[in-house]
Amino acid sequence: MKDSVENDEIIIDTSGTECPIPVLKVRRLASKLTRDVVIKVIATDPLAEADFQHYCKETGYEYLSCEKNDDRILIKFKFILKN
Repeated sequence: MKDSVENDEIIIDTSGTECPIPVLKVRRLASKLTRDVVIKVIATDPLAEADFQHYCKETGYEYLSCEKNDDRILIKFKFILKN
């Protein structure tokens, strides 16, 4: 799956990558955003849940959820634009 926008959510597919690549990919995207938005990360790295909980805590973004389906992890958080 390629990165996309669906239902006003940005979907970032980091499948097949391991720490720290998923967080780095999202951080690069966040540096380009101009409004608050929900970001959904698709990951396969078993450490992704903890990595994104930490990332959200450190950046002040709102961690929304984590769902595990087979070998995929779906993480949602709200990017909050900082002034």
